[in-house]
Amino acid sequence: MTKHNPYAKIFAIVQQINQAGRDVTHRDLVREFTGGRTTSLKDLSTGEFEEFERSLVKLASTKKMLNQDDPLDKARKAIIAQFKSIGRTTEEAIAWAEKYGVNGVKRAFNEYTGQELYVLIKNAEKVKADFIKSVNKKMQNGL
Repeated sequence: MTKHNPYAKIFAIVQQINQAGRDVTHRDLVREFTGGRTTSLKDLSTGEFEEFERSLVKLASTKKMLNQDDPLDKARKAIIAQFKSIGRTTEEAIAWAEKYGVNGVKRAFNEYTGQELYVLIKNAEKVKADFIKSVNKKMQNGL
């Protein structure tokens, strides 16, 4: 007969939380839960342990909800990819989008609508094409 590990569910939930983008240990979470009193699951009373488990379940479900795919994320990544392909950074792509906007409308990068992002993708493709033309022209003049 195998012995049931009373902490197995806690470890599984911590793993889910980490898969959703956080980097924590069960000890970190126990410390946070107890206000620094302890980092050990064994030091929790039965009531504390049950409350701790409930709080982790809630945290894990919140993380899953926050980690759901944003349908506009693919469009934002396409803009960033255009800039990265010409040696620019993610930050430069975002700054460009926020500076130039769409049809006179300037927003924070994550606040653009789907239609605005589509226009920004097309504009980013033009930026890339212009960059390539510029490099080709410099190479021809340099030879």
